[in-house]
Amino acid sequence: MPRPQLTEDEVASFRRHAAVTALEMVEESGAEALTLRGLAARIGCSYAKPYRYFRDKGQLVDAVRGQAFNLLRDAMAAEVLDYDESSLQQMARVYVQFALEHREIYRVLFEMNQENISKETRAAQAEAWAVCSWPFRHAVANGVLAGDPELIAHIAWASLHGLVSLELAGQLYLGKNIDEIAASLAVILDGFRPGRSSTS
Repeated sequence: MPRPQLTEDEVASFRRHAAVTALEMVEESGAEALTLRGLAARIGCSYAKPYRYFRDKGQLVDAVRGQAFNLLRDAMAAEVLDYDESSLQQMARVYVQFALEHREIYRVLFEMNQENISKETRAAQAEAWAVCSWPFRHAVANGVLAGDPELIAHIAWASLHGLVSLELAGQLYLGKNIDEIAASLAVILDGFRPGRSSTS
């Protein structure tokens, strides 16, 4: 007897459950240790079942990245609530804290090459970026900063990402710690104050 055709809701439900479980496994052991067979054992299903929902490990990792972006989005949204000037520094602190508390998840987000990214993961990435960049858009709209808010947000993010990547690699040892450097985001943003030449 042929296997019953899965409905879209059934596929989506299992994929979400599997992605959340796989995200937990990544946090515990890293993405390198993640396998479809290991996922099956963790869920408690047959080894063959995950292959009905994920073509290969790459597709599973894509789903994990989507869940990871959701986790980052929620962490930022929960902490960066009041979008005044101080929220820019708060954004930096929360971002760095997230990366250091979820090191393996952060590596999946930004240190793994992935050729085929699903529309669901791209949507989750866009939602996370919208939350992370909102303080910059608000700051420009209210005259605290001047210039293209997306460009300013990208420059700030690139600075924080570089800082976090050095810390995760154990290479941040030149006399300053990560908290001191994260607090210096204000120095970078000073170049985008109204009237500064960098914004003209």
